[in-house]
Amino acid sequence: MSSATQAPSSSGPAEPPVPQTRVRSEVAPAARGSSPTAILTRGWTTGLARGGLAFAVMVALGQAVAFAVNLGQGLRMSAGTAAKLGWLYVGWFHHATITTHLTSPVEPGPAGSAPTGGVTADVGLAMMLGTFLAIALLYRGGRVVADRAGGGAGARVLHGMKVAPAYAILPFLVTGLVTIDIPIPRNALFTGSLQMRPWDLSWLVLPLLIAVAAGAAGGLRSGRHELVSHDPWGRRAAGATAGGVRMFVLGLALSLVGVLVLSAIRPGATRTYLETVSGPPPEQAAVVAANQLLLLPNQSMWVLVPAMGGCDGLSGGGASATFLCYSKVPTRVSVNPEGLTSGTPVFRAGFTKATSAYLLFLLVPALSVVLGGRHAARKRARLKWEAVGVGAASGLVFAVLVGLGSWFASVSAGLSSPAAGIPANASVMIGPGVLAAGLLALAWGVVGGALGGWLGGRRFPPRALLPEPSGLLTRRGTARPGSDPRG
Repeated sequence: MSSATQAPSSSGPAEPPVPQTRVRSEVAPAARGSSPTAILTRGWTTGLARGGLAFAVMVALGQAVAFAVNLGQGLRMSAGTAAKLGWLYVGWFHHATITTHLTSPVEPGPAGSAPTGGVTADVGLAMMLGTFLAIALLYRGGRVVADRAGGGAGARVLHGMKVAPAYAILPFLVTGLVTIDIPIPRNALFTGSLQMRPWDLSWLVLPLLIAVAAGAAGGLRSGRHELVSHDPWGRRAAGATAGGVRMFVLGLALSLVGVLVLSAIRPGATRTYLETVSGPPPEQAAVVAANQLLLLPNQSMWVLVPAMGGCDGLSGGGASATFLCYSKVPTRVSVNPEGLTSGTPVFRAGFTKATSAYLLFLLVPALSVVLGGRHAARKRARLKWEAVGVGAASGLVFAVLVGLGSWFASVSAGLSSPAAGIPANASVMIGPGVLAAGLLALAWGVVGGALGGWLGGRRFPPRALLPEPSGLLTRRGTARPGSDPRG
């Protein structure tokens, strides 16, 4: 009897350590990945590899576009010149600065040399389709780095940023090692050259900021389960972020649809635009086709901001002018190339007030923000009031994205010589007004997002339901008098 009695006691205590060991094995990876030592040391190999891979893809894209343009023009450039042009496309994917010298093709200099005078400017331009591809690659890379390095949500964000050094330092090194001076193909408007300044910081800072933000977003995506399941505010922030991104993407897509519809209704305006920017067809058809494709998101931003009630225009250097809003729609645009020889190109344009049909563009921001707020509520909200709040918070994310998108879609120029009445050493920006665009997006996003959140959360309960008492037991573990212990 004594041995039979002692057997359960000797075997019983051996069972509890099993779940304790399992719990430690589940918690340990996150703890190790979140320690300061792990954050500083882990993930660098994967981060450098993923950043370098993203950089290689963007270089390959730039080369592909440049050689396609050269092929479409009948191989006018040598292979080396086309390769250098491909590198400039890498800068145009990130809004990096490229020195542009423009002169009139009408007045050649002595002995067939390039014309004198003209306009010289350090131009920043982002071909946003390439920018979006870079963001997608870096986002995916940051997520992979965070998945492999592990840790909590905050640690994974920092791990995701490790794609940035390889992506940003490599183009900056190339600017110091390679000299680029490419003549612009002769066309109906101007001639000149494109140059890259050595050790230009814009080739380091802008790719670095893009890579840090995209990699951090990928790392945050990697740690979304911890963020969403353990913290209600983290869940709401994730929903607002998803809703704001949905608003922005829908705004760009619907703006493009609106332009296509307008082009079908007014084909004459579209034909005039193509003839103005391309010169005698089909001479510049390849250039226009390649660049127009890469600039489609820019075009959508130039439509989205006026659709919300803002304006596209020129600002800086003591000059300010608008050229696209509900109160001012261009009807014709022409450029006098002869004015470039004096440093003052002559632009002529006719404007009119938008007709009532143009007010249909109000549907672009309206549908975008309502559907984005509805998406945010359905994705992360649990209660009615929470759905409205998450939808409205999506408007904050939408405003930030519209402000950043407006800056990337704009053309910035630091003038080294006077042009069109703007003095030398002035900085100008052409495109949507960044501050006004952000404020308008905030108003549209908060109001429309709240409405969308209400629509998405109509079936949600008004308040959290209290949990049922388990087993109808008292704190001492005894059944209440008169209750059925079986429930």
